[in-house]
Amino acid sequence: MELPIFEYFPDPIENGCIIKKKTRCACCEQERSFMYVGPIYCVDDVSEVCPWCLADGSAAAKWSAIFNDLYDIPEGVPQHVVQTIDSRTPGYSTWQGNRWLFSEDDALVFVGEVIGSTIVRKNETEKISACRKALGDWNFPNDFDLSNVVIGGQPAIYLFQNKKTAEYKAYADMT
Repeated sequence: MELPIFEYFPDPIENGCIIKKKTRCACCEQERSFMYVGPIYCVDDVSEVCPWCLADGSAAAKWSAIFNDLYDIPEGVPQHVVQTIDSRTPGYSTWQGNRWLFSEDDALVFVGEVIGSTIVRKNETEKISACRKALGDWNFPNDFDLSNVVIGGQPAIYLFQNKKTAEYKAYADMT
């Protein structure tokens, strides 16, 4: 069975929140070959759920769960998009709690956690600019060496892209 497609999180396996693991899903009780192991915010102690129950909203409904922290949602973002990100889109692990980014009228697409040396080596100027802006929110100097940014490092940077304009935006986090 093919994995569900997540409109705002196109590569959850590459980003590590969906792993190959044969086990029974706590939501649908079916034997599955993949499990979502990213953030699940709910009262119950739920550590994983199959991607199909996440995608169709049944995990969110069963446990009143959400999978992403939503802040500063622009008024122009439709409620169905907010609900999609909140209860039917994989989350990503961060130091302080994940934060989904938005344009004025839509959610941005999660690209992944940044490996600074890669974007610097490839001279990906738009990604570099987004990362520098995110680091500016933490008062990092403009000459901070982005090559020091690694997955799970401090700081960590999470990259998003606008579906319509292809522009990048980033969120930085650390303890």
